[in-house]
Amino acid sequence: MSADLVAFLRARLDKDERVARAVLGAPWVRRKDVAGVHADDATDDRPDGTPVADCRHVPAEYEHKVAVAEHIARHQPARVLAEVEAKRRIVDAYAVVLGEQGVLREQMRIALAEGREEDFMRMHRQESNLIERARHLAPATQALALPYAEHPDYREEWRQ
Repeated sequence: MSADLVAFLRARLDKDERVARAVLGAPWVRRKDVAGVHADDATDDRPDGTPVADCRHVPAEYEHKVAVAEHIARHQPARVLAEVEAKRRIVDAYAVVLGEQGVLREQMRIALAEGREEDFMRMHRQESNLIERARHLAPATQALALPYAEHPDYREEWRQ
């Protein structure tokens, strides 16, 4: 399950990054008294900047249109990229622990088969440390998958 979760998250984060990079440009802003989002690239010809999202057609009162615009501006590509980087750090830390556990278990199997009991016991203590690290990282890594719960590859067991 753990390696599958890592692969699932890496694929989702890669897609989030691709989409954000495809629209990356000037930062997005919501100008006062404008129900929309603009790039922060105002000129004399375009005092509000290049339009990014026109919220005037949102079927709601003006205050809700402004809230929609503020939400869009807050989730601009630069922020998405920063969030992707932060999430990757957690996923990568978890993946490293899982990889180290796999290598150590194989070394323990060999030590046990060769009768190297002292080495086995030393590695067993190291394994306990890795298990503890994985125990702390697993819930955070599973939580990172929650926004993707509607994806067909998402597994309900990750919701725990």
